[in-house]
Amino acid sequence: MPGEAAPVVDGCCQGTSANGHTPRKGVALTSLTSGQVGVICETCTEPGDAMLLRAMGLRPNATIRVCRLGEPCIVEVIPSRAGEGTQCSRVDCRCRIGLAYLLAQRVMVAVEAS
Repeated sequence: MPGEAAPVVDGCCQGTSANGHTPRKGVALTSLTSGQVGVICETCTEPGDAMLLRAMGLRPNATIRVCRLGEPCIVEVIPSRAGEGTQCSRVDCRCRIGLAYLLAQRVMVAVEAS
């Protein structure tokens, strides 16, 4: 529709990762199972929603674990090495975030091999 903001597509699933990582094949966050771990590739959302997700730590290259599927979808943001994903490098710096199911469908995740 005219006048609507274009969705923000952030990255590594589309092959445009700025940090040199090999692009990953992403799936919707809602397709993971409880307990599964993955790395966020991109957020296919409106600009305001994308900014909010990044502010909460759900940004490209952030490692997450699915705690609960459904409404809300609850994910745990897992700290990674400094400079990748989340901004916290401490081991005890984890947080859980509840997302509306429709928003969680627009977060693309590369599933880590078991």
